[in-house]
Amino acid sequence: MGKRPNLPEDFRSEARVAYAFLTESEGFSEPETVGDRSFRCTGLRFRRTGMEVEFLYFGGREPEVSTWLTPVGADGTQGRGARLDALYVAVGCGPAQDVPISAPTRRAMLKRVHEHAAALRRVLPLLDGEVPEV
Repeated sequence: MGKRPNLPEDFRSEARVAYAFLTESEGFSEPETVGDRSFRCTGLRFRRTGMEVEFLYFGGREPEVSTWLTPVGADGTQGRGARLDALYVAVGCGPAQDVPISAPTRRAMLKRVHEHAAALRRVLPLLDGEVPEV
């Protein structure tokens, strides 16, 4: 009998690799692990002046991957955040279908990690350091 996959750990491990560009070239801090057991949610949070990016995996009956960008004021107060798929559309990168969230299998979840990373690479340069209202 094989070892059962640990989806939250697999998600965080894959995300650390796929989103390394944030710390290497976009000025974000090293990621911190975040999660909420009541929502069966786990993920990583990256911070830089003016912005937080959270990559989350929600387990359960309808697993999904979600990426949130949130503006942060100089005093540390958070503004209204937006999901990456909505920002992707708002800044003209393409349709929301380019940033799918459904992750019913381990393979789909890992694929979503890379799709979200690719979408974020396209969106960040268009934000001018601000997260627009969507």
